[in-house]
Amino acid sequence: MALGQLIIASGEASSDMRYAAGFSTPDDFIWFSAGPCRGVVMSPLEYGRACRSAAPGVKVFTEKEWGGPDRREIICAVARKYGVTGFSVPGDFPLLWADRLRGAGLVIRPEEAPFFPGREKKSGDEVRMITSALRQAEAGCRRAFDVLRETEIARDRTLLWRGAPLTSELLRFEIDSTMMKGGMLASGTICAGGVQGSQPHNQGSGVLHADAPIVMDIFPRSASTGYWGDLTRTVVRGKPADIVKRAYDAVLDARETAKKGIRAGVPGSEIHKIAADVLEKHNFHTGRGEAGDHGFFHGLGHGVGLDIHESPRLSPRGTEPLRPGAVVTVEPGLYYPEWGGIRLEDMVYLDPAGSVRTLTGIEDFLVL
Repeated sequence: MALGQLIIASGEASSDMRYAAGFSTPDDFIWFSAGPCRGVVMSPLEYGRACRSAAPGVKVFTEKEWGGPDRREIICAVARKYGVTGFSVPGDFPLLWADRLRGAGLVIRPEEAPFFPGREKKSGDEVRMITSALRQAEAGCRRAFDVLRETEIARDRTLLWRGAPLTSELLRFEIDSTMMKGGMLASGTICAGGVQGSQPHNQGSGVLHADAPIVMDIFPRSASTGYWGDLTRTVVRGKPADIVKRAYDAVLDARETAKKGIRAGVPGSEIHKIAADVLEKHNFHTGRGEAGDHGFFHGLGHGVGLDIHESPRLSPRGTEPLRPGAVVTVEPGLYYPEWGGIRLEDMVYLDPAGSVRTLTGIEDFLVL
């Protein structure tokens, strides 16, 4: 049974489509690989742009060339021309289209594994685009550092900026607007102060206070290339408690030790264990109490590219060996409901030649 490959999606919504076609659109279109041909089928609205922007080797067709605009008929015509009985499709392929194409007699087989395993190996251009997005994340983070340094500490330990309480929302706006000026799409930025930082995905809300850790997780996407950057820093404005200083030192040690263990051929689970062991040696234990989980209870890192989370994984589930060309985050953390959290995240690149390079260029600070 000869199967081709098929995607029906927009480039904005599907990283697989953007990777395969080489460009992005707000509306969905057809990409296929069948026999010797890789092609996209475009409406008149997007045909010209596709001709200018399609990836090398991707042929651009009009709907009329396949008897369109009925997409079911187009796809059936592609199958007939190139002698395939159906198509493998990504796991998130629309059910409606799967049903329609199966009704037309085609085999539609969803793929559980990554649809394009080659995405894990980044080209030099991809690394440059990821690094460019990371630099904008760093610009946003430095803006946050500046804002926090400018604050005054009120008697009740509230942080005051320009005469008013500094909130998570306001600090997030300063970060995001800085990155948007650099051509980024910014959403989901985390500025979680105090006990809110004990919940890794709590975006943070309300007034920020002195002496408490502030977790800032910043992950913009380039509006032009679609590639992401990812960065986390944790800082304190004022005087951190001893437990916070010890946790910070432990997380920093875990991150740097784990980075030294990264190399091609090592499963991601082993790198995760390196970081977890370091935190245990610092006497920060992972478990569950009455207030919920505490310690280091998430994966160490993940691949970054056209998706903010993609293969490979540095986690207990990351059983596949790391391969040359991967770009991954290394982001150990400690979280305690009593006082908050610490997370420090760098991005690293496994060079095809075998070396490991840290892409992140911003400093680590605890106290501002």
